[in-house]
Amino acid sequence: MRIRKFVCAAVLAAFTCVSVGGCYGKYALFNSAHKFGGNLGGKYVGAVVNLVFWVVGVYGICLFADLLIFNTIEFWTGSNPVAMNSDIYQETDADGNKVYAVRNTDGSLSVSMTDVKGNKADFTLERDGNIIRAIDAKGEVIAQQIVNNEGEMVAQVASR
Repeated sequence: MRIRKFVCAAVLAAFTCVSVGGCYGKYALFNSAHKFGGNLGGKYVGAVVNLVFWVVGVYGICLFADLLIFNTIEFWTGSNPVAMNSDIYQETDADGNKVYAVRNTDGSLSVSMTDVKGNKADFTLERDGNIIRAIDAKGEVIAQQIVNNEGEMVAQVASR
């Protein structure tokens, strides 16, 4: 009988986690700590740091603070105080290619991409209704994408 109650409680807890996981907040503090740990050194160093962060309790404290404080603030105000730099995006893929983007005050996005060989491309993304344009430093359109109202790509045109 105890096992049955435990299984029911575990299934209920799992269902609750899955059903509310995407609607309660960004978990910005936990995601920041996780990204920080993953970006230290190579994949082996990142794995060791990840393990240490779990054992020491860094991730647990971050999850607790996100759940009780920051996600609650985000729920009531619409913005998460930890995710203040949401206008800046930085990412490195598994191959070492890097993307850095900044949202400008006019709503456009300044993007800088660098591949593993060091080749760099700088451009601006501008949205005009359902048309997204990539514009180079000279102001010339280098690519254009048309999306429908659901955000799905309808057509893509490369100018070069």
